[in-house]
Amino acid sequence: MRKTLSICVLALFAYSGHSIAALRSDGADLGASLTVRSAKLSIDGTSTMHDYSLSTTSLAITATTASPAPESLLARGTLQALELQIPVDSFTSDKEGLKKQMLKALRADKHPLIIFKLTTYGLESSPNGGVIVKPAGTLTVAGVEQPVDLVLDVREADGVLQVHGSRDLLMTDFGIKPPTMFMGMLKTNNKVTVKFDLQLTLAPQALASKGL
Repeated sequence: MRKTLSICVLALFAYSGHSIAALRSDGADLGASLTVRSAKLSIDGTSTMHDYSLSTTSLAITATTASPAPESLLARGTLQALELQIPVDSFTSDKEGLKKQMLKALRADKHPLIIFKLTTYGLESSPNGGVIVKPAGTLTVAGVEQPVDLVLDVREADGVLQVHGSRDLLMTDFGIKPPTMFMGMLKTNNKVTVKFDLQLTLAPQALASKGL
């Protein structure tokens, strides 16, 4: 029986700094919650003058799972649907001029969200004792949808689930012209690297509801 959850997904993405209880579709408490100790999604790129980076912790997720047990989220076939939404204007950078040009290139006024929708995923054991999660789905940027796959390294240390991953993308694949500045003297390169770095914990809901 399918249970629809609004959750922070254990091995993919998260709200930074929030504890989110897992709820059944009938609203019953499942007795556990995921707490995000830290989370960061960054877009790193290069230009003719310097490297740059934009980052955000504002990520919204909805998901559907075949099991109400949060600890089963990494089991094969448990996660049946997932959608991630990232507000484009939530990205920050120490180079505000370049950020402004990036938002313009992403057509943030017309397409305010970057959206990832999961279609399938695989699990493999990792040589370091963790789990390799391989989600595949569609990524919509600036209104253009493209298929995309990811490789995430997930490992546990001292009760904390550490999730790391990266993926190279080409701006032109999404109809984005690489931004320029200073009358064309600064030109950004087409390739960017998206990185995920998360630290998650699983806590009993009885404790999480008390803020412990």
